[in-house]
Amino acid sequence: FCRDQNLNAHTSSAQEWLSQLNDKSLGLISGFHIIEHMRFQDLFEMIAQSYRVLAPNGLLILETPNPENLLVGSHTFYHDHTHRNPITPTSLTFLLNYHGFIDLELIRLNPYPTKDRLPNENALSERINGHFYGPQDYGIVARKL
Repeated sequence: FCRDQNLNAHTSSAQEWLSQLNDKSLGLISGFHIIEHMRFQDLFEMIAQSYRVLAPNGLLILETPNPENLLVGSHTFYHDHTHRNPITPTSLTFLLNYHGFIDLELIRLNPYPTKDRLPNENALSERINGHFYGPQDYGIVARKL
């Protein structure tokens, strides 16, 4: 479809595509709902290649399902049979820091509608609402030094 629209499109894995690019040649790399489909070795390589090809102060933006939400981590994540593993914000933060990324901003996204939440406003209901009806996805914005 993209080629039919005269767009420069390629079919490749993220890490393969990035490995073909020059050092410090991009200002931004984004990947929305791709990392949960990768083997750990491929995710590790994709992050390493991203760091290599980003220019100084370049940004890497990743978004993935949020397993902190128990409904996502135990149920809805598995609706897509190509998903491999949920990736926690803690583990992704560690990987990005390991590869040299700085100024990480974690953004929790897409909570369940308010109508689905427990109505009482107390500490217990807030905790349950957070674990079951909180953000279904999260994103991380990371900067290359």
